[in-house]
Amino acid sequence: MKTRMLIPIAVAAAGMLAAPFALAQHSGSMKSSGSMSSSPSSSGTAPMGAASPYTPQKWNKGDKLPAEFRDRQYVIDKYKEYNLPAPKKGYHWVGIGADYYQVSSNGTVYSVGPGG
Repeated sequence: MKTRMLIPIAVAAAGMLAAPFALAQHSGSMKSSGSMSSSPSSSGTAPMGAASPYTPQKWNKGDKLPAEFRDRQYVIDKYKEYNLPAPKKGYHWVGIGADYYQVSSNGTVYSVGPGG
């Protein structure tokens, strides 16, 4: 009677131990399956000379920066280190990509700095 009880327990334990290995093997095979093609036509990259989807837009004086670029992470406090002039009172410098913009608190561009 005890033997009949141990067999289902042993099978269940073996199944639980084997499951993580099966999952690990499956996820590893997806990485090396070659589903990502290296050919330029199917790689999803833009043709030469085309703008990258990650290239930020450029703004001019009077434009308003989108809300996502008014976040603190874009503010340049040490403007002298970037060879930028002191910002006009009520304005601050922000860096977006390789461009610098002097903007008001509501995001209106007052001037475009070097690189812009």
